[in-house]
Amino acid sequence: MTRRWIFWLMVVAAGASTGPSAPTAAAAGGLASRRTPLVEAIERAMPAVVNITSEKRAQSNSRWPFSAEENRRPLVSGMGTGVILDERGFVLTNQHVVDKVADIRVYLADGSSYPARVLQEDRAMDLALLKVDAGRPLPAIAIGTSSDLMIGETVITIGNAFGYENTTSTGIISALGRNVTLADDQVYRNLIQTDAGINPGNSGGPLINIDGELIGINVATRAGAQGIGFALPIDDVKPVAAEMISTRRLVGAWHGLVAVERVLDGARRVVVSAIEAGSPAEEAGLKPGDQIVQANNLEVTNPIDLERALLDAGQGKPAAVVVDRGGERRELSLTLRPLGQAAAAASESPAIEPDDQLWRLLGIKTQHVSQDYVAVASPKLRGGLYVREILPGSLADRAAIRPGDILVGMHVGDRHLETIRPENILYILRQAESVGAQAVPYYIVRSNILHQGTLSLTDVYQAQAVGNPVR
Repeated sequence: MTRRWIFWLMVVAAGASTGPSAPTAAAAGGLASRRTPLVEAIERAMPAVVNITSEKRAQSNSRWPFSAEENRRPLVSGMGTGVILDERGFVLTNQHVVDKVADIRVYLADGSSYPARVLQEDRAMDLALLKVDAGRPLPAIAIGTSSDLMIGETVITIGNAFGYENTTSTGIISALGRNVTLADDQVYRNLIQTDAGINPGNSGGPLINIDGELIGINVATRAGAQGIGFALPIDDVKPVAAEMISTRRLVGAWHGLVAVERVLDGARRVVVSAIEAGSPAEEAGLKPGDQIVQANNLEVTNPIDLERALLDAGQGKPAAVVVDRGGERRELSLTLRPLGQAAAAASESPAIEPDDQLWRLLGIKTQHVSQDYVAVASPKLRGGLYVREILPGSLADRAAIRPGDILVGMHVGDRHLETIRPENILYILRQAESVGAQAVPYYIVRSNILHQGTLSLTDVYQAQAVGNPVR
């Protein structure tokens, strides 16, 4: 009996001594097998995702904006998500996340938090650019493409869902090219539909692919539905984000490059589509068709990269730009100049046709349409100018005018003027300049609904510019 007990004690002791090592080895193997592409994609993207909190006053029923009731309105907390575009702390989110809010704060995945301020907004695309001063480089998200998305493809959302920070969810792409109308003044086009979790607080956050690349900005969910969420495709976001972070917007510097993203030989390239006359880019020897490989020592894979790189160049300081021209790489020296010189260059241009003037001044190509195309919006309209093309980064693009819109009128002083021919727009711009207007309200028909926007004229004529740029 004694020997039997000794035997069992030895077995137990042996098991106790060898037990921990065997499970540890098994756990190590199991951990490796559990590190799926999903896990790795989330690990790559998570550090570049921020959770956003803010406060604003509750809505008031008062008819008077300066009544005592305004100051007694309670503060309402808001929440959203954003993605870091650049290590200097530029954050992209939805415009509705930061609309009319105060005390914006962002929280990083490492637990740190910083105050943020709004630098740029685009209401039509529902995008906003924030700035965080962290005092250290921040991790930027890898930007992919939405041009090759497949229905059924696995996607991931990361965000501040219902205030639960860094919540991740997976799903598939349910549909592409969805058009969604949330209100008369907010129409989303060409959206990605997904069944990955998009909840209140996810707005402005990333939709990423299995490689951890940003392919969309989460923007909305269908109320009362399950598994129906929407994201702005990243290829539609890129030109708007590039303009927001551009040297033109942030540091008042002009380079004159118009670049677009193209897929060439199976790879994404940034290609020069146009060079502004008299610009620093023209002086540097850049030409349409050049593929920009590197700028200011930063690899360029999309238009956002190009603007990020040139932000550091500064005015009067040459930046090295490496281009691929016909299979041969060349290094050119690009020196940015003050933005006011762009207006001066435009004013010195020789006389050109009205259509070409609109393209050069506003970045818009139009075509006349009859009353039949706009009568649904208003029977008083006599026709308009159908927008065929918008130059990325142009005045029309920044004014949220989009291809497919029908421009039907503009307002100068107390006069509403029709825009049925290109000459009408040029006349209105001359009138606006004669009275020193810095902006012109415009009216468009979009989805059979009449909308109003504002066209800023500060880039057409500035205080230091000479001559009339719209003769």
